[in-house]
Amino acid sequence: MARKKNIQRRREILDNTFRLVRVYGFDHVSLQEIAEDSGISKSLLQSYYPHKSTLMTDIVRNLFNTMWDQIDANYHEQKKNPFVRVKAMICIAIRLGTKDTGLGQVITEAFTNQRSLDNWSKMIDEWMKSHEAFAQYKNYPEIRTGIAFILTGTGRLYRDRAKHKLTAEEMADYATSSLMFSFSHAQPAKIKAALAEGHQVIENCSIDEIHHAIDTMFDEDKAIL
Repeated sequence: MARKKNIQRRREILDNTFRLVRVYGFDHVSLQEIAEDSGISKSLLQSYYPHKSTLMTDIVRNLFNTMWDQIDANYHEQKKNPFVRVKAMICIAIRLGTKDTGLGQVITEAFTNQRSLDNWSKMIDEWMKSHEAFAQYKNYPEIRTGIAFILTGTGRLYRDRAKHKLTAEEMADYATSSLMFSFSHAQPAKIKAALAEGHQVIENCSIDEIHHAIDTMFDEDKAIL
């Protein structure tokens, strides 16, 4: 019973934080405001989440999980290429951030703020292991480093996207091809094939459906991580 109550409270805290950050931005939301919005004391909030950065880590973890499930449902190949998933996730994240300014604030925070990146680097490693992403590759540690590198770089491109004039898919192509070439040592033909397959997965996905899934990812009928 206590465990169920704790999960429910975490769900409410995450949902309220996600909503507040989307409206006001990470730097303009305090732990006190999150506690008040959640109907609890700040000390109780901090027993769950001592720092805002740990809250953001859990939000991003659930965001990734929701996107992964949505992309996987639209990836119809029997043998699924993890690099194809990387391209699809980056492209769709950028499109969502462009479509929804509030969600864009969350994505920008996750990929560009050093306080979040310190926790985020550990989170992405745990998340990749739990989903067995790239588990079949012997050079997994190198790929893991590459993931952190290319997503941080993509975050900078996303933040300055008006200046660079790149589309979401172009940014995803740059990131995925860099990961495959520099950290997985893939040949150009394999890179080209993965990018083309990723394009098809993106075409299969409905941005509106993914957006709705993210909006409701902390609802009671959804599992949280």
